[in-house]
Parts: sequence; structure tokens; C-alpha cells
Amino acid sequence: MTLEIRWIEDLLALEQEKSISQAAAIRHVTQSAFTRRIQNIESTLGFQILKRHSKNIDFTEAGQVLLASSKNIKNQLNTTINYLEKSVKNNELTVKFCVSHSLITQFFPRFIHELSTNMEDLKLEIIAVNLKQGMRLLNDGSCDFLIGYSSQKNLQLLDPSLFLFQKIFEMEILPITALNDDGTPKYSLEKSFPLLAYSKQAYLRSCVDEVIENVLDYRVLYETDNASDLKELVLQGLGISWLPKLLVEKEIIENKLKIVDCEKYNIFQDVYIIRRKMIFTNKINYIWNELTK
Repeated sequence: MTLEIRWIEDLLALEQEKSISQAAAIRHVTQSAFTRRIQNIESTLGFQILKRHSKNIDFTEAGQVLLASSKNIKNQLNTTINYLEKSVKNNELTVKFCVSHSLITQFFPRFIHELSTNMEDLKLEIIAVNLKQGMRLLNDGSCDFLIGYSSQKNLQLLDPSLFLFQKIFEMEILPITALNDDGTPKYSLEKSFPLLAYSKQAYLRSCVDEVIENVLDYRVLYETDNASDLKELVLQGLGISWLPKLLVEKEIIENKLKIVDCEKYNIFQDVYIIRRKMIFTNKINYIWNELTK
């Protein structure tokens, strides 16, 4: 199966316009051609993405998952294009950061803001990773810094002769749900609920499981490393997910999302920055000192 980029644009147009005819118009094709394109997506994937008996444009659960991933791919593509445009125009210092998926969108830009202001020649390469992937890349010299969730137990496994690390933040990981039309939470921890979970290789998966496993009544609906994907699915009203507070602050203020009001299931997780002791440029040492001061 080959993923076609135009599928992403078609799905996003359909989700935005809520109308086949209007989506077709902004995609510059006829309504019948657009309908055939949607049918072709379903035929290629082997499942329906639209509910056929709904009066309105309504995505199936599978369609909502595909839509959430499409939004994320589109955002990543836009970010990449912006990054490349700036890189081509400027000859800058490249520093490679491996960053946990859930920290890239909100936390990381705030964390390096002052650094990017002070170093005009700074160019960043950011790699989204889970903790194991990040440690492997850091160990073989494929990145300069690793920023991610960890525990003292995990950090004790690092060879102190090879690595430096420092805690830089404590992140709140909170159970989040969408709201009904009347403003009430769509899901509750007091009843059975669909869980939008981190994949098993993600560090936050074990953190969440430790709090809720064999305690709450839930079924895992979807798994991914990417917290931004989980947030999109929560916004679609598909279930509850434990998300970093910084990632959902805006939507909470706008009354699009709500923290499930049960504090005993809130998680507080330390965020660390890690690097190798051996460095090959004084600029890396300068950046470390600036970020950890």
C-alpha cells in the first residue's frame, strides 16, 4: 500500500468544510471526482473512513484516527519546510537535539527561547524519539543533547564517566477529556472509558500504567508515541488520555478540553537533559551551561 500525500489534503479539506462539494471546490476538482477519491482511499485502506448513513460529514473511528495522523503529518511537513527555508538562507551552527515526542511542541521551544535569542548563528536539528532511541543516538554520537522524561533509577544505569545529566523541569501529566455540547466532561474515570494510550516503547506508557492498571475500568482504543496525535484524538471525543499540561493549556483555557477532576491519578514526571561528557566544540559546552544554569 502506498500513502499518497493528496489523501492528507483531501481529508483535511473534508474535515474543515464538513461538505463534499465545498471540500471539492477548495481541492479544485468536481464533486464527483472528489467523491471517487474518498472512495479510492477507503478501497486502498480496506475500511470506511466516513459514516455512510449520517446526515452530516462524520468520520468513523478509523477515519478519525487517520485524520489525526494526517494533521500531524501536515504540521510536521510545514515545520520541516520552514526549517529548510531558513537553513538554505543562513550558514548556521547545527546542534542536534533528541527530544521526547510529547515535549517537542510546547516545552522545547520555550526551553531554548533565550538560547536561540543569544546565539544568532544557531541552527537546530530536532529528532523526535522515545527514551531508548534517544540514548542510542546519544551514545553513538548522532545527537548532542537528549531531552526527555526519566527517573533516577534509569539515570543510575548511565556510566558517569561518559554522560552528564541534569533535571530541568517537572511536568504534570494529566487525564484529559473532551467536553459535551453542554460543557460537561465527555468521559469520567468513575465509569468505563476508552483509553488513548502511549505505545509500549514510550516512557510515559509505564508511568500511566503504574497509576491506572488494575485500578480503573478502561479499554485501550489507540496507541502511539506521539502525544500530539493523542491530543487530536481527545479533541475528536474518542476517549481519555494522559497528556502533558503544557500541551493542552490553550485548549483548556478555550474550554475545548478538560482535566478529569480526580487528582490521585495526576502524574508528576521529571524532565532531564543529558549529554556525553566528551565534546568536540566549546559551543556545545556553552549551550549546556546556558540550558542548565
